[in-house]
Amino acid sequence: MAVYRNKGIVLRSIRFGEADRILDLYTQDAGLTSAIAKGIRKTKSKFGARLEPLSCVDFMAYTGRSLDTLTQAETLRSFHEIREDLIRFEAAARMVGYVKSLSGGDEADRRVFNLLYHALDALEGRESGFEAMEAAFGMKLAILAGYAPQLDACVECGMEPGESEGMLRFAPGLGGILCAECDGGESRDSFPMPPGSLEGLRAIVRIPLKELPETGLMGEALRRVVRSHVIAHAPSNALVSDVGGGGRKRPA
Repeated sequence: MAVYRNKGIVLRSIRFGEADRILDLYTQDAGLTSAIAKGIRKTKSKFGARLEPLSCVDFMAYTGRSLDTLTQAETLRSFHEIREDLIRFEAAARMVGYVKSLSGGDEADRRVFNLLYHALDALEGRESGFEAMEAAFGMKLAILAGYAPQLDACVECGMEPGESEGMLRFAPGLGGILCAECDGGESRDSFPMPPGSLEGLRAIVRIPLKELPETGLMGEALRRVVRSHVIAHAPSNALVSDVGGGGRKRPA
């Protein structure tokens, strides 16, 4: 049994057996990983409350045939205030869903780990604008995963947005915006983008998460675009929408 050390963010913690929990984590060095924490639900557990969902932990584990086993864990950042606020927690849950949908298998990407950590840090430190924060995270993650939407020109004719008259539309399946001349009407798999939303999308690509303004970014409209884009292009063809999901290993 190989023993290893890693840093991870707990995506989900579910009961297993009488006193154990199975944890799904996104780790620095192994990507999506699942491991069991034995006896964690006992009153005198050595883990205490160190492995709550969304916590960033430094842990040790050993590999097993079907599931790794955690032996030690130290909390680096608990993100307690996110778990204590329903609106923040729901936004964080959808961020976790994006990670689960766009991060394939156990391929490690420290950029994803860092993006999720900084998103949780920014989410905990703001009082409003959670929809825009969620959209910004999803957009940046999609770009990292190689699914950047086309926002500088119509995906069909190549016309720049400023050259088209009428309302732009977003076509998730095509991966970008459609000009008014190419929108194909309501029957097409696209939806209208309110005025100003394209500028908002470009802003959330450009602005660091910590510097994202809390107002003025049309958060709900941006979230609709990003969410539809992720659903259309996620490798699993489905968006995990809560703090949870699979992982690298499961019990046989």
